[in-house]
Amino acid sequence: MKHLSTLFISCCILNITALFAQDFDSKFEKLAQDLSHKIDTKGKKKIAVWGFVTEGGERTALGNYLTEDFSIYMTNFADNFEIIDRKHLDIILKEHKLNSEGYIDKATAKELQKIIAVDAIVTGTYTVLSSTIKVRAKALDTETALQFAANMTSLPMNEDVNSYLGIAVNGGNNPNKGFNTPLNSNETINNPETVDSKCKKMSTGDVCFSNSLNEKIVVKLTFFTTPDTKYFNHSKKTIILDAKETKCVYGLVDRPLKYHIAKWKDYIDDEKFKGNEHYLSHDHYWKYLKDMGELKVETCKSKTYTIK
Repeated sequence: MKHLSTLFISCCILNITALFAQDFDSKFEKLAQDLSHKIDTKGKKKIAVWGFVTEGGERTALGNYLTEDFSIYMTNFADNFEIIDRKHLDIILKEHKLNSEGYIDKATAKELQKIIAVDAIVTGTYTVLSSTIKVRAKALDTETALQFAANMTSLPMNEDVNSYLGIAVNGGNNPNKGFNTPLNSNETINNPETVDSKCKKMSTGDVCFSNSLNEKIVVKLTFFTTPDTKYFNHSKKTIILDAKETKCVYGLVDRPLKYHIAKWKDYIDDEKFKGNEHYLSHDHYWKYLKDMGELKVETCKSKTYTIK
């Protein structure tokens, strides 16, 4: 009887986990279906998927993940129009030396209309909250750059999504898909005595980076400067770590922190980053990075991210 009870509980947990995963995908698919229907009613025939960026206009691995799935969903609902996905769009943008970062501007929208005769561009933003990801999608007319269709939804986080984001790794080696690849890093909560006594009131925590390698490392951090998700204010900081050295950043607000890590010898290489810290977070140079991703700063906690 005891074994049957345990089996029943295990099945319930698996079913709940599957339900949350399905809920994330089904809600996102429903958002694509709704936008596709609105585009269809406007008689648009050729659509380019610009993709999802953060509310601050930055392209991230999570944004690319959302863009790829949204593009597939829209293709499935595109009964009366064609879809050009982000990967093919990137090729066109590079060929014509057009801006491919962040929000799409009016000039680029008009240029795409001339080059590939697209009638509309699908773009969007997302915000990572405590238990959901708020996603907003909209369609822009390429002739006027005006928004003619839009909708938004809140996607519930599940274990896979949290793992991909790197925000559910509190004191253990939880899988960290997508961002921290290869999976050879370890994030743990440590040194709670270093956290500011006012951390709860200010919603702040600490993050440390420990270099376990026998060579010099450079780390570029991008982090928010306010806990309010309505504001996009963020700051950047570059940390240089000698072999076996650990350095910390204190008093970070409780929002995702983005990191880009490179070996020092690559960073100063003229053919790679050229010693320019701006290039560390530019997608053109990601192939030279040792690691990149996001960590969740947690209120009144201190974390160490070990570089291996």
